Amino acid sequence: MPLKHYLLLLVGCQVWGAGLAYYGCPSECTCSRASQVECSGARIVAVPTPLPWNAMSLQILNTHITELNESPFLNISALIALRIEKNELSQIMPGAFRNLGSLRYLSLANNKLQVLPIDLFQGLDSLESLLLSSNQLVQIQPAHFSQFSNLKELQLHGNYLEYIPDGVFDHLVALNKLNLCKNSLTYLSPRIFQRLGNLQVLRLCENRLSDIPMGTFDGLSNLQELSLQQNQIGVLSPGLFNNNRNLQKIYLSNNHISELPPGIFMQLPQLNRLTLFGNSLKELSPGVFGPMHNLRELWLYDNHLTSLPDNIFNNLRQLQVLVLSRNQIGYISPGAFNGLGELRELSLHTNALQELDGNVFRMLTNLQNISLQNNRLRQLPGNIFANVNGLMNIQLQNNQLENLPVGIFDHLGNLCELRLYDNPWRCDSGILPLHNWLLLNKPRLGTDTLPVCFSPASVRGQSLIIINVNIAVPSAQAPVTPEVTSYPETPKYPETSSYPETTSISSVTESTSSVEDYTDLTTIQVTDDRSTWGMTRAQSGLAIAAIVIGIIALASSIAACICCCCCKKRSHAVLMQMKSPNEC
Repeated sequence: MPLKHYLLLLVGCQVWGAGLAYYGCPSECTCSRASQVECSGARIVAVPTPLPWNAMSLQILNTHITELNESPFLNISALIALRIEKNELSQIMPGAFRNLGSLRYLSLANNKLQVLPIDLFQGLDSLESLLLSSNQLVQIQPAHFSQFSNLKELQLHGNYLEYIPDGVFDHLVALNKLNLCKNSLTYLSPRIFQRLGNLQVLRLCENRLSDIPMGTFDGLSNLQELSLQQNQIGVLSPGLFNNNRNLQKIYLSNNHISELPPGIFMQLPQLNRLTLFGNSLKELSPGVFGPMHNLRELWLYDNHLTSLPDNIFNNLRQLQVLVLSRNQIGYISPGAFNGLGELRELSLHTNALQELDGNVFRMLTNLQNISLQNNRLRQLPGNIFANVNGLMNIQLQNNQLENLPVGIFDHLGNLCELRLYDNPWRCDSGILPLHNWLLLNKPRLGTDTLPVCFSPASVRGQSLIIINVNIAVPSAQAPVTPEVTSYPETPKYPETSSYPETTSISSVTESTSSVEDYTDLTTIQVTDDRSTWGMTRAQSGLAIAAIVIGIIALASSIAACICCCCCKKRSHAVLMQMKSPNEC
């Protein structure tokens, strides 16, 4: 036969094969030229046929298929990925996946499977991912997974498993991700994971585990993430994590843990996230958190903590997020936050704090967000934020504050958001310094709720910003001492001379001081000279000073608006809403 005939025959075979592949697509399915087939819809009650022989990916979704008989995929031996999800599937015959030796991904998730035949997966030696989640499985056996030497991912969450027998995972030597969350497990054998030396992610969340036997995780030398949240664990064994030096994330939230054994986290140098919220912790013992030089997040909210001792977090040098809200903390030692020079977020809201030491935040030089709302704070020291120059967000709403020290916020040039509402502000003459600062920095208060006066009764409910404070003028018979450098009539404020002042506030201070000095000088003169407008020199000076103050206030308000408009709006989900992290 001439060469051209051979070429024509070859081309004809290729065209015929392509035609079979294309026209072999069942009417219930869609087939792409990339060898991908998807069959979906309630009208499908059996695996459609014939399927394209060259299909490499097959998805059967949202159908009314209840059973897979023997060899429904016999003609698609090149299949690499098979998804049979969200069907009515309750039974699979043992030979259903025969001839799928190339299969690497198999998902049977979101069906109604209760029992798996022992030899169901026989011949799937190349399988790397097996998803059996969200079914109704009540048991698994070692024989189910004995041939999976290449399996890397096994998803079993969302079933009805109460017990896992020894040896069930022994042959999964390549496994790096195992999910057993949302079952009914009450007990773990200490030998169940001993052969999983390559496992990196182990999830056991949302079960009914009350105890983790010593040695359960000893064989998991490469483990990086461990999820144990939402169980009933009451006690942790002291050396439970001693052989897991590569752990980076541990989730222990929403259990019944009442105390942490000394040194429980001592052997975890790579740990960067630890959640312990929603437990019953009453105290933190010294050294419980160290050394963990890579820890970035520590979640301790919703416990029963009543105090924080000195140096409790001293070993957490890289910590950036510390959440202590919704406890019962009534006392914080001045050195409690020593060592936290990298901290960015500190949440202390919804506790029982009535006072704070002036040095309690002195080491938090990189702090950006602090939440102190929903406490019982009656006053703040003038130097409470002295070394925290980068603060951007301060939450002080819903406390018992009646006033604030002069200049407490003056040095916070990056401050973008300040919440002061729901406090019983006392709007007498002593509130003037705070009133003036708020007037100049109104954009930083946001637009939701502004602080209002609580007393005296005559001004109750009026905005602290626009209230007309009745200021007492120094008497002509009582000279004012020239050395006064702070606002007049503010004897209840702590000493704040160490605070640097911003241009706007210092300008008001200088103007007020000059008025006082001028008034003092007029008391030496006996004459009652009047100016062109019928005012004494003292009154003229006061008028001029008031005009200057008004001009400065206007300019400063414009500057504050520009500053806050330029600030990036940061998310406060961490500090305000305290939603649980996405742990799974």
